[in-house]
This record gives sequence, structure tokens and C-alpha cells, in this order.
Amino acid sequence: MLFLSFVGTVCIMTAGVVSFSTPLPLSLSPRVLTLARNRHSNHPLVKDSKVSALNAVLPPPSWAIYTIGHIIGGTTGTPFVLRATKSWYIRISLPKWTPPNYIFGPVWTILYGLMGYSLSRIVNSCNNGSAAIKLWSVHYTLNILWSPIFFGMQRLRLGYIINLCLLTTLIALLPLYYSIDRISAYFQLPYLAWLLFATALNKAICKLNPTTLDGKNEAMVQADICKDGPGYNDAMLKYDIDKLQMAAAKYAGL
Repeated sequence: MLFLSFVGTVCIMTAGVVSFSTPLPLSLSPRVLTLARNRHSNHPLVKDSKVSALNAVLPPPSWAIYTIGHIIGGTTGTPFVLRATKSWYIRISLPKWTPPNYIFGPVWTILYGLMGYSLSRIVNSCNNGSAAIKLWSVHYTLNILWSPIFFGMQRLRLGYIINLCLLTTLIALLPLYYSIDRISAYFQLPYLAWLLFATALNKAICKLNPTTLDGKNEAMVQADICKDGPGYNDAMLKYDIDKLQMAAAKYAGL
């Protein structure tokens, strides 16, 4: 009995090996072969591996919505920037290393696009991104508020404080991004570099245009003068003459 049991076990194992290792008989119909292939391709492990490989290269289609949405959101401050750069901004003291105005538009468009792409990868990576998403929402809101405050309200020092908050939240956000999706964190490094530069520029503008005891700075004064009309108006002429007289009196020691 033991011998027969052993022989039966060997036969079953041999049949199993042959059934897995030998090719399918040529007599199987194409329909059977198609069904077998479909069952293999629809296996959860095979499907997950394909999806993982695709997501490693490009996240689901929502990346375009996030990217375009961030770019559109960033343009909400454009009217404030355009009005300022054509009026009071060109009349205040600026650092010599201030970039030309035409640089800012393309740079911010690229950076907003990278912001949206990175966020799409975080949203589609896992469920553990809630803390990162909440922090990013705060950061992006501060970013959108900067232009109306700096260019629209001429609040130079408040703009500088917002820039410091942007740096703080971005530095706190990068490790969260890195723990969820490394590419998302890497794509924010150009933004970090630009934000460091923009914060330094904002600080330098504040120093060159300090706020007086009455709560006004040179940007506010120039914005009031520019309200009288486009181009070089009478208010600007009077202001420039008074400024030259003050400079001459100071130079003469009067």
C-alpha cells in the first residue's frame, strides 16, 4: 500500500509539472487561446504592474488639470503687476540686480506648471498625502495673495513677510513630498531657488523704500502721483522738482 501511494504521488506531481511546463496542444482553438490570454492579462498582479509602470512615467490624466489650473490661478495677480510695472514700480528705487520685467512672466508660468504637476502626483500617489495637500493649499493661497498686496496695495514690508512664510511652508513641504513621491519634490527645487531670489529682492526693495512714521513708503507715494493720469503728469513733475530741491539743500548743508 505504501508503495502504491508513493507511486500515485509521484504520478500526480509529474503530471502537474508536465501540465505547467509543456506547451499547449496545437489542437486548441483560437477562441480558447484568446480567453487564456485575456485571463492572464486581467490578472490583478499583471494589471497592477502595468499601472505602476505607467504611473512611474506619467500620472493619470488629472496632471493636466492640476497644471493648467495652477497656471490660471497664478494669472489672477497679473492685472496688479501690469498696472504697477507701467506706473509707480518704475519710479521707485530698485536694486541694480533687479531682472527685467519680461523675465517674470515666463518664469512664473513654468513654476506654476511645475507646482500643479507635482501636486497631481501627490494626489494620485497614495492616501497619505492629506497633510501635504493641506499645507500646499496654505502655501498656494499665500502665493496668490502676494501680488495684490505688493503690487496692488504697495505694502512692501507685508509682501516681504509673505515671502518669508512662503519659504517656511515650502521648506516644510519638501520632505512631505519626498516621502510620498520623490519626483514631486525634485520638481519644486527650481521654485525654491526662485523663491529665495524673490525674497532677497523684496527685502532689498524694502530697504531702498523704507516706510515712514506715517505708515507710507515711496511706492505708495508714487502710486498716488500716478493716479493723476498716464505718462509723465504734472504731479510727477512737481514731485521730482521738490525732490531735487531737497537733495540740493542737503548737499549744500542747508
